[in-house]
Amino acid sequence: MRPPFCFLPVNRRPAAALGLLALLAAGCVSRTPAPATPPPAPVVTVGPAPVPVPPPTPVAPPQPTVVLAPAPEPAPAVRPPPVLLAAKPPAAAGGEIFGHTNLHQLRFEIAAGEWAVLQTSSARGGGGIKGSDYVQADGRPIHIGSGFGGFFPWAHIDATLDGEEFKNVGLRYRGNGSFSNSSGYAPFRANFKLKLDVFGTKGSWEGEKSLNLNAGVVDTSNVREAAAFALFRRAGVPAPRTAYVQVTFNVPGLYKETSAGYVYTLIENVGGRFLKNALPPGDGLLMKPEGTSGGIQMQGNGSWASYASVFYPDREATPHERQRIMEFCQLISQTDVALFRSKVGTYLDVDEFLRFIAINAFIQNGDSYLRGGHNYYFYLDSKDDKFRFIPWDQDISMGSGSGMFGGADFMNPWSGNQPLIYWLFDDPAVNARYRAILAELSATVLSRAELTKLVDELEGVAGRHGYSPRSFLESRAAQLERLVASWNPPKNPAP
Repeated sequence: MRPPFCFLPVNRRPAAALGLLALLAAGCVSRTPAPATPPPAPVVTVGPAPVPVPPPTPVAPPQPTVVLAPAPEPAPAVRPPPVLLAAKPPAAAGGEIFGHTNLHQLRFEIAAGEWAVLQTSSARGGGGIKGSDYVQADGRPIHIGSGFGGFFPWAHIDATLDGEEFKNVGLRYRGNGSFSNSSGYAPFRANFKLKLDVFGTKGSWEGEKSLNLNAGVVDTSNVREAAAFALFRRAGVPAPRTAYVQVTFNVPGLYKETSAGYVYTLIENVGGRFLKNALPPGDGLLMKPEGTSGGIQMQGNGSWASYASVFYPDREATPHERQRIMEFCQLISQTDVALFRSKVGTYLDVDEFLRFIAINAFIQNGDSYLRGGHNYYFYLDSKDDKFRFIPWDQDISMGSGSGMFGGADFMNPWSGNQPLIYWLFDDPAVNARYRAILAELSATVLSRAELTKLVDELEGVAGRHGYSPRSFLESRAAQLERLVASWNPPKNPAP
């Protein structure tokens, strides 16, 4: 288990100084909540060994519908009226922007006053609903981080993306631990979010309006996130696409045609357009849980308000969606083994979830669903009324976050109270299917040859710096090969 984060971040927000002192007085800050430890429970015998069963959780009756207040709409202010740009037709899936070896050129023009606003950002102390935006009295929209609850003001900038100009668009810093570890002395070495329509500007860049730029604050190789998302996609799990970008900054009096000195990883935004491409028709309910120690399971008193407060749906859920979510969580939390095995497949795309777990275990990303806290999307697909999981935030993986999760066991990848993974792996039929998936991936996506080819391609664009994940991936591939071979040893071994 990774020791708690201890950091002395440069405070980008003077008003947050007292909060910073309080954090320092309190000691280190844990990035991921410690998983809950269940009390002693009865033992169910499955096969030759006893398997501990999570304690029973009372199933609450359906609660009255809770109407959530919509998030305030950002009001255009501070700068001139929106600039209307000619709309471009959306790029086809897998089109021009994304491709893991694509390299784009971005140029940012930022007024000195707007740059100063960016430097007031803080990893904590946003003062609003996590994952949402609110508008200050002066009209400035502020984003509240979904993890640590950071303070991230949107700045007005002009951007040129591969030669295409966009006036009066929004730029802000982003991140939780990654932003805490960035420094005011290296203002470009931080993650950014570029959003073209924050201040009302129309148009898109090849169909994209929101772009995530990761600077490799934690993953100094700038390869891990692109590699991880590629592995998820190749294994059959819906995951963001990536590309690389070089960014030039212009801030009068501070920076003139200044390059960051490295490439950023451009990560596809998980939203409506992503869902339409990856999970058509894409009109289901998208959630980004935070603080769900133990993963998806029954929350609080079982009312919808208890779920909404930690699942963070991106829109108001319909009565059917609310009921579906609560039923699935109640199924996971109850202890009737036969009931779980007979019903789970009606709620969950089990095969896809096993692939999601297999890749997380392979890359040893403990800052993920394996610990249940955050860094994943939970999606109720309108196509078949089933739940699917989408990975996010892969900078602490492949040895980058050594100690964050330690040596993830392929066959026992969860940590602590994880009832969904536990009950699935407890089912002999599901366990056999998981082994078949591991064997398939070991021979294809996770083979040493394929992994070497992937890293070669990415390093050819990102360059070779920082700690490369190459040796980590080779080691994990060899471990997986040995595991798969152990399941079918030769009948007549050589003397």
